[in-house]
Amino acid sequence: MDLEKPAKSALRYLFSEYKKGPSVLYPINDVCRKFGVDPVVLSNYLLENSLIRECWTYSNNTVACRITIKGIETIDPGYVRDRLDRIIGGLADAGQSRALIEILEYDLKDFPIAMDLVNQLETLGLVKIQNVNHVITVELTAAGLKHNERRKGGLFALTA
Repeated sequence: MDLEKPAKSALRYLFSEYKKGPSVLYPINDVCRKFGVDPVVLSNYLLENSLIRECWTYSNNTVACRITIKGIETIDPGYVRDRLDRIIGGLADAGQSRALIEILEYDLKDFPIAMDLVNQLETLGLVKIQNVNHVITVELTAAGLKHNERRKGGLFALTA
């Protein structure tokens, strides 16, 4: 069974809901009905490909989950790239370390999404996260600095 179309549709739905409430689990059953796909089969496919997380199957066969950054990138790479560049660029401009809320310019509605992105950046080795006195500070690693220089063209582009 080809799950590509139902998967993309589920990801689009989950992403639209994620923007409204990033920390909420959303059911994918309506999307599955539209494509005639079992929600457990689709959720297993999405989980195996790291496109969703926190997947719960309830007794009435309702499947609810959250989209991952990889899932968002699958359907809207520009959204992820813009926010990653904003975080990395904000860190580079601040001297490599800054409180997350300052990077977001005190826009709390973006905080859950930014936390997901920062956790992804940490997984990729581009930043280190520290939580001191309930202030989340993000610091660029050497790999993060290189990424920022490539992104902006940096000094390396001028000397090449």
